[in-house]
Formats: sequence, C-alpha cells, structure tokens
Amino acid sequence: MADRLRLRTCAWVLGTVAIIPAAACGSADPVDQVSTAGTDAAQDSTSASALVSSAMTEPSASGTPSPTVTTVVAPTGVLLACDDISELESTVEGNLSGTQNPDDELTGIIRDYGGQHRETFADLWIDRAHGGALVAAFTDGVEAHREALAALLPDGARFDVVQADYSTAELEAVRAEIQANAQDLEGVSHFGIRTTRNRVGVGFIDPPDATLDRLAELVPTEPVCVDVSYRPEPPSGPLDIVPLVSAEDPLVVCRGFGSVRYSRLVNPLSVDEVDHPAVEALRDELRSPSPEPLPTGDWSVMRIDDDRVTFAIIDGDVIVGRASFRRAGERWVLSGFGGPNRPCEALVALPPGLAHVEVHLDPGSLPQPADTSIHLQVREIDCAGGREMGDALQGPQVIETPDSVLVAFAVIPVSGGATCPGNPSTRVTVELSQPLGERALLNVVRVPPAPIEVRPDG
Repeated sequence: MADRLRLRTCAWVLGTVAIIPAAACGSADPVDQVSTAGTDAAQDSTSASALVSSAMTEPSASGTPSPTVTTVVAPTGVLLACDDISELESTVEGNLSGTQNPDDELTGIIRDYGGQHRETFADLWIDRAHGGALVAAFTDGVEAHREALAALLPDGARFDVVQADYSTAELEAVRAEIQANAQDLEGVSHFGIRTTRNRVGVGFIDPPDATLDRLAELVPTEPVCVDVSYRPEPPSGPLDIVPLVSAEDPLVVCRGFGSVRYSRLVNPLSVDEVDHPAVEALRDELRSPSPEPLPTGDWSVMRIDDDRVTFAIIDGDVIVGRASFRRAGERWVLSGFGGPNRPCEALVALPPGLAHVEVHLDPGSLPQPADTSIHLQVREIDCAGGREMGDALQGPQVIETPDSVLVAFAVIPVSGGATCPGNPSTRVTVELSQPLGERALLNVVRVPPAPIEVRPDG
C-alpha cells in the first residue's frame, strides 16, 4: 500500500460527474450538481456545464461522519493524486456574491464561442474564489481567444482565459472509457471531469492493489488523477456507545448537516458574539442582491475550523438554513448554502469505522410489560448494495436502569463503493435481565436518548 499522507473526507468536486454511490460518503448521492439555492459545499468554482448550478459537496449527507474520515494516500505508480494537480484559476477579480451568477448572455456568448473551437475548448466555469469571474480554458492560443472574446462580450465583462492541457472533448473520451469499464475497477466510488484541475478524476475507497494498475491499462494516465482512500478499522471489542452520549458536550451529527457539539444546537452562538472574518463575509452575502439569497433570520455559528466555518439558522429543533464559508487565500467565500429546513434528529458521532443504523420496534411483536425479550428491526442507513448486515451489525449494547432500557447499535460499513437499492431490515432480539415493565425503551444513539417506536411507514 502506498504511504499514507493525510486525513480528509470523501467529498470532492467534479465538473461532469458519474457517481457510484459509496457507503463511506453516507448518501445515495455523495457528489452531485445541485442548484445554488440548496447547496452545501467546498467548491470555489462552478462548471458551466450547468452555469446556474454549483458543483458543491458536503461531507456525509446522512450525517454519519465516522466512516467518511479516511486516510488518503498518494499513488505509487504513474497516476497522480488529484490534490497534487494545481487548479486553474482566474487572474481577474469578479464582482459577484456567492449567491449570484453571471448574466446568461455572457455565458451564452462564451459557450457558443467554445463550441466553435471544440478541439481546444476546455470548459467554462465561475471562479468563486475570485469574485465570481467567468473563466474559459483553451489548450492553445490563449491570448487570441481572449481578444476574440473581448470583442464579443459587453464592455466591463469580468472574464479570463487560461491555458489548459486537455480539451473537454479529450477528457470526455477518457471519462467514457472509464465508465465503460467501471465494473473492472474494484473499489471505485466516483469519477468525472474535474474542470478546474483539467483532469478526469477517479475516486477509490479501499481498492485492492491491482486496481490502479488496471486503470492505468485502460486509459492514458496523463489526463487522469485519483483520490485513493482507506477507511479506518472499526474498534475492537463489544460496542460501547454510552460513554460518548454521556459526555458533557457530545459531538453529534444531524442528517444532512454534519457534526457539531450538542451545545451548539441547544444553545446556538449568535454571529453577533463572534469576531471572525467569515462572519463579515456572511454579512456581506446577506446584504448582496441575488435571485436566490441566503435565508434571513438569526444566524448562529455552528463550527469554526482553520479553513471552514459553518453557520445555521435554528428555530427550536428545526435547522431552517445553513451556510458554509471556506478560506480562499486572504478571503472567505461562500461555498454552500441551503436547507434542510427540518428537525435535527441528533445522533452521537460514532467512533471511526462505524456507521449509524435505524432502530424500530417489530410491528409484528410489540413489547409488553411482562416481556424479557424485545424484538427490534435494525436497518443500515447508508448505501450498502441491499446487503444483509450479518456480522457487520454491531451490538446491541444494552444498559438497564430502574426507569429505562438503553439500547445501541451500529454497523461496519460496506468496503468500497455500494449502490443504493434500499437496505433490508434485520430482526434482532434484545434479552433483558427482568421484565420490561413500565420502563422506557430508548435508542441511546439519539441525543437525548429517544423512544424506540414502530417505523413510520410500517
């Protein structure tokens, strides 16, 4: 195995993208092209394949962070890691907010021009890290293309033309070849044209050693880059979740939101109490006119990292809106925003190597006070190819008190990528030391522990 370099999540950004849903990403669609009205992302540039959209991603749409924390390794052969390829970027500063897009007339002119030079055109995107400037890339004649476009575009248009190694047509041919042979690439999780790196990016999770060799045999390696990651091993021994829940301020996740300290949900920290440049960037975005503005309300700071800050509007237990900003040089730029506009069902963040499951009562055998055997149905949340969990199911951990029965489960996620046909439930019997009586039956992975009930859809 190649030397391990760094920790990161499996979220990444593509231009034209094909997805093989990966359990490690915690969602049927871990990477996607989505409307700027509902994005949450780590992307500075927007492919003009759909210019009104931004290719933006957020770790774990399911809110299950631990399986997504993976060790990314550099390939040892001729393939380069995508992170080691410099991004193409504008030298021109735009004048757009993160929620604004250039005028359709501008993008239409550049795209039509690119279509007339298909053999050298290498796509068009919005460089969010440089104020939303439009960037067109060509494989040759950069200055000539710049002059020709300047003659076509209105005066004052904020655009740039940059040099690329490969045309979109060349990259699309490589991408199509990978798609045709994806079944031969064990562990592939996603692939597509990474516009700002001007490569076809291929992501792998837990691939066997021969997989990268196989990829190098299928396609020329120069226009390809890879993200290779290995998930951590699950903890050894019996499942032990209760200490995580009983922590003074447990780390929790909300489905579709990511991980935060529980105190940030129940006692949000107003942006008015925080001195940080990302707060000023948020205020600038709120003041800027846009057809798809940020939600208005009482914004709070959910999480501050070195290069990323997450904000949210919380009304009771409902996350009304969220916005993420990332550092881009000396500035902070909007990298994603949107809902989910639904209650946050907080789950304790599990140890690395484990993922969350749903736990419900078996509707055919509901518990009675005299019962010492409780019948439950447990189902994997993340994409798992419709597998039976079998030995991958961890638990139950059962703690009995005079007032309640606390139950916890987890699962070891599927290795590599997995499709999302829907996962079957596993029937599990929990044995108690004494009759249930009037004690509450609680799922202790929920924060606070919540009653275990019949699945809403039966």
